[in-house]
Parts: sequence; C-alpha cells; structure tokens
Amino acid sequence: MNDLNLRSGLIWIIAFLAVQLSVSGQTHSYNKFEKLTITQIKPGGWIREFLERQKKGLTGNIEVAGYPYNTCLWACEKMKGSTKAWWPYEQTAYYLDGVHRLGWLLKDESLIKKATINTDYVVEHLRPSGRFGTALNDRWWRWPYASFNRLFMLQYEIRKDEKIVEVLANHYKTFKAENFCDDLELANVEQLCWLYEKTGDVFFLKVAEKAYELFKSDINYRNRAEGGIAKDIQFASERTPDNHGVVYLELVKIPAILYTVTGNKEYLKEAEHGISKMEKHHMLVSGLPSTTEHFKGVSELAGYEICNTAVLPYTYGHILRANGDATLADKIEKAVFNAGIGSVTEDFKAHQYFSSPNQVLSTSTSNPYGHHPARMAYMPGHDVECCTGNVNRFMPYYVEQMWMRSPHNGLVASLFGPSQVNAKVGFGNKPVTIFEETNYPFSEEITFKIKTEELVRFPFHIRIPKWCNQAELFINGKKQNKKLQPGTFCVLDREYSDGDIVRLSVPMEIKTTQWPNNGIAVERGPIVYSLPIKHKANTFDNGGKSTSDFPAWEYNPVSEWNYAADFKVRDIEIVDHGNTGYPWSLKSYPISLKVPVKRVKNWKISKVHDHHLNRSVPKTPEFPEKLELEKKKVMIELIPFGCSLLRLTIFPDANIE
Repeated sequence: MNDLNLRSGLIWIIAFLAVQLSVSGQTHSYNKFEKLTITQIKPGGWIREFLERQKKGLTGNIEVAGYPYNTCLWACEKMKGSTKAWWPYEQTAYYLDGVHRLGWLLKDESLIKKATINTDYVVEHLRPSGRFGTALNDRWWRWPYASFNRLFMLQYEIRKDEKIVEVLANHYKTFKAENFCDDLELANVEQLCWLYEKTGDVFFLKVAEKAYELFKSDINYRNRAEGGIAKDIQFASERTPDNHGVVYLELVKIPAILYTVTGNKEYLKEAEHGISKMEKHHMLVSGLPSTTEHFKGVSELAGYEICNTAVLPYTYGHILRANGDATLADKIEKAVFNAGIGSVTEDFKAHQYFSSPNQVLSTSTSNPYGHHPARMAYMPGHDVECCTGNVNRFMPYYVEQMWMRSPHNGLVASLFGPSQVNAKVGFGNKPVTIFEETNYPFSEEITFKIKTEELVRFPFHIRIPKWCNQAELFINGKKQNKKLQPGTFCVLDREYSDGDIVRLSVPMEIKTTQWPNNGIAVERGPIVYSLPIKHKANTFDNGGKSTSDFPAWEYNPVSEWNYAADFKVRDIEIVDHGNTGYPWSLKSYPISLKVPVKRVKNWKISKVHDHHLNRSVPKTPEFPEKLELEKKKVMIELIPFGCSLLRLTIFPDANIE
C-alpha cells in the first residue's frame, strides 16, 4: 500500500513538472500568470461583432489610408518612398501585428495572409549574416523590429515551428547591447527575453540586461526634447514623467519583462513605480494618460494619442502577468471600453489621432494640441500614420488577454466579455471548455458554463473588479460564502463536472469623480458616461488618405453642450433601454444615465489662432473662470463614452462659487 502511495505521488510530481515545463518553456518564468495561445480564445457577442467591423473597416482595407499602407509594406526590398527612414516600417509593423491577431481570432485566412506574406518574404530574403528586413540607416531604425517580430512570436505560439526561433535568434545575434539602448530601440528587449526563454541561450539575456543598464546610464538615450526643453524617462525615481507618452508606455514594460526571466524584483518594482507615478500625474477619466504627444498633465481639455489605445493594454498586460495585480485588468478594461472605442467610428472606417473626454467639435481645424490641425477629425489616415496602424491592435490585444493560464495548470478570467476558452487543465492535463456568457460591460451578470468529458480539478481564478464592493459568486445556483475582495482574483480550486455553472454578479455603483478646475465626471463600473453632442457631419479631402467609401469626417455641434453639473449621486437615474443590437452605437446603447444640470451662459466655443493655418479657428473651450448659470435645472442624458463622437465628459461644478 505504501509503495502504491509512493508511486502515485511520483506520478503526481512528474505530471506537475511536465505541466510547468509546458507552460514556461526552456527556462523558468517568474510570471504569476501566462498567456494562452490566441487560438484557444474565441470571441463572441458584441466583441466578435466589433472585430467583424474591424475586418470590414480599416483593418481589412488598410490601403484606403494611403501611404505607407498602399505599398508593399515589409514584403519587398524597400518600401516605396522610404530609402532610409524607420517610421514607415514602424507604422506598417503596428498594422501587420493587428491584422495578424485579428485574422487568428476570426479564423479568417484572408486577414492572416495580409500579415504572413510579409513574414514569408522576410524569411525568404535573409542576408548572409542572418539579419532580415530593409537596410535602413537613420536613428532608431531598429525600433520597428520590436513590433514586426511580434508576428513571428505569435506564429511560433500557434505553430511551434522551431525554424521561427532560429530565424529570430540568428537575426538578433548580429546585434549587441549598444544597438538597443537608445530610446524606442530598447523595446527589442521583449524579443531578446523571449529568445532566452525559448533557447536558454544566456547571450540574449546578457544583451537584454546590458541594453537596459545602458539606457538608464545616459540621458542621451532617454531624452526626447520638446521645444528645446530636455525630457527624461526614469521609472524608479520620483521624477514626474514628461517624455513622449507612447515611448514611455512602450518602455515601462521592459523592466517587468526582465523580471519574468531573472526573478530580480527590483526590475518589477521599477515597472510598477513607473506606471503608478504616470497615473498619478497624467491619467484621464477615459483610462488613458494625457499624451499629445508628450505627457501634458490633467485638465478639462487634456487629450491623448490614439497609439496608446493599443500600447497601454499591451504593456499593462505584461505587468499583470508578472505580478498578478487584478487592478491592472480593471485599467485595461477602462482604457479599451472608453478611450479606445470612443476614438473610432462605429463602422471602424475612421479614427482620430488625438482624442479627448471633452470634444465639442471634431473638424479639420479643431486640434488644440499643436501639430497638424486635423488630428482630432475622424479619418482613415492622418498626417502621421502611427495611430492608423496601432488602432487595429487594441481590441485583438484585449481579447487575447481575456483568459490566461495560472500555476498548477489553472485558468484565469482576467478581462470580461462574451467569449469561449478551450484549454487543458489540472495535473492530468484534461481538456475543458468554458463559455463566458454576458453582455458585460453593460450587464452586471457574468456566467461561466463548464464543458468537460470527465471530472476535472483545477484552480479557476476570477477577477473581482476594484470598483465592485458587493460582488457575489454562485456555483450551480448556490451562493458561495467565500470573501470576495475587490481588486483581487478569487480562486475556486475544486472539482468540476460537465454542465457546472459559475456565475459572478458585479453590481455597478454610480460614482462621481473629481477633476481639476472643479470638474466632475460620472462613472458606473468600467464605463464612463458622457453627454453626446448632436452633430452635423461633413466629409473633406485629407490629401489622398481617404476614399468615397472610407471618407474623412468632421463633426460640428448642433445641440446644447455647455452644461454644469448640479447633482449628487442620489440624483442620477439609470435608464435600461433593453436594446439588443450593437451596443457601441449612438442608436442602440443599452444603458444611459439621466442627470440634472444647469446651462452655463458664458461658456461658448472659442476661437484660437492656429499658426499652421495662420488664422483663427474654433476650438473646444476650457471652463470659464466664473460660471454664469441659468437658474432652471434641466435633465440631460449621458451615454457610454465609447458610443459618442462629440462629447462632454468633464462638467464644471455648478455649486462652486
């Protein structure tokens, strides 16, 4: 009997080690959670419809956005119009990464081919040294590799083709640490650490760590001056972030990635501190930091660059997997549901370059942040094409991080929404399918239905949002007495049968949040609510970066918008419209809020001199120094931020003298 127990124990240990090796690869990973393969996750409901709209919109028809998307991209010796510059390769790499992931999520061969003809060309045209890609010679020319090589990493994830590892290894062995320490080029540390994980070759780890050390050692590697004023990136210090926002967000994940392969907690602390102070000084109500292009601080007029709709979810996802902090998942949801969806048209045929919680007009001249005057208009392509590439990535990044793997071969429901996951779980590596049925973030109920051929035990981690104080958990209809701590993962480590149902209830309380200059916003769960401003829509010529089927749009307000908040939470009325159509629409949003306000008589659209145009143009105005209010209260309807085009989200407080 003792021999039998010993044999069973050894079998259990061997199975456990096999599972851990299958999860972690060739080296030990210090991650709390790990990614699943993208093909294990199947989007459903409104998420699938959003992705289908992407396919029919820009992601499936990117050529309409003009240069550089109407070229051969990476599938030729040199992209037309680019003899030495890195930026067309950066922008098209963003897009290719997005269309590649979208293709696999939708199982759409035409989309996958749009990406793989580029990776195939690269592999078929390696240089004798093993390096690939167009030979460029300007500063930061190695930066585009960091995004493009995510395609290879995803292909390996799906195919497990060791040739991919060989190609990337040979490519990166032609470089040294000094090639990756300057500004955005440091982002290649992600690939270096990935190669170390897959091969166990310490060359890649040494280069990665030295590149980061060099980056920290010299401000010339970190300074991206603006207006002649030096800027800097210091994740570990108390220095207020003032560098370029996209650069900062891309690079703050690097120390977290180094932690996952070294176990050095100082790396992780740097990443955590880097995002914490960025949020403290720059985070806006919509879930993205104030970044137009550099960090700009918080005000009622602050906005953000649309590149960050993709960069924040990707970076925060890395740190979430490293430390298991559930509040990072809350922040990913908030950024995607509000700033992300609110920056694109409903048909996904046009997007903004800069967007803002308060934008009472969106025209070819309304951008108040400098640079090209049309950056707040909704267009297929803009004067600089980075956001046109990145906007294709934010929802695929969201979907592939909805489910993760936990230690002991468990599953993690990290980001919520209608979906399905297929995985092998438990020490026996048994197949299981979980159907997540919900209309979240508009519904407060999330149901997980288990399908399995036999009894299976595994830890099931379910996120309890930080904003939810009254969460309840039910298993097969029976309420669980388990303590559900907001901002953590609840772990259900139990045996599951086919047909078991786990239901999470997340009541969404309304709250008001305070913003500079006596501003007030209204939030409910992960959704921010805005006043939708009725508009007159016009198309305009944006220089060959639009077509008749994919026009450039400008919107001018035709309804009142100049209101001050005159309410407490108790005054807000929830209206459930019972709509079953596409929820992110001005026509079919499921939930709205009615709030009492007073009109501000001395708050009107301002005219500002635009030095690009050398004339005065209308802009969204700041709050008046002193509010002149009408005495009568009126009720207005607030809708989900992501459903709006023109909007007012931060209201001046009517009760402040």
